[in-house]
Amino acid sequence: MAPKIERSSESLGEDREDRREKIELFESLEHIRQLAEYNANSKIDTEEKLKLFLKSWWSKQYNRPLKDPLLLSYTIEELMYEFYNFIERQKSLASQLEDGDDKIEEDVKKAALDWAEQEELKELDMLQSQAAEQPEKSGLTKDDIKWMEDKMKEAKEVHGESFGEDINEDFS
Repeated sequence: MAPKIERSSESLGEDREDRREKIELFESLEHIRQLAEYNANSKIDTEEKLKLFLKSWWSKQYNRPLKDPLLLSYTIEELMYEFYNFIERQKSLASQLEDGDDKIEEDVKKAALDWAEQEELKELDMLQSQAAEQPEKSGLTKDDIKWMEDKMKEAKEVHGESFGEDINEDFS
């Protein structure tokens, strides 16, 4: 049989005191949590709440404690400047990135159009060389071809460079 441990009334009083201190500490911590929650969710409608918000932002932004001497040396105007400066720099960066994306997209489109134009010119040169080599097969003479080219040039001057691009030059 295990020996019975008897506690003195003095030791019971100490246990109660320890429990009371723990309960008070818990209640204190819960109160602090509730205060932090209230401050985090409250509207910024007073100068004190604005200063608290700006200090919290600064502390998080620079990963420094709220009691940092540098933070405590700031005026509300200096904190507001840092806050708005940060926001404006973020907007500027986003705008620059968007402009860069637009430029890349424009460059890709331009490259594709340039390539297509080069391919069309190659095809046109090929068709013209074929037509020059075989005018008898199509029934056209060199004078007929020259006359058609002159008329196309005149029409392009009047109606624009894309005039006649949809015409099939295969007359056979």
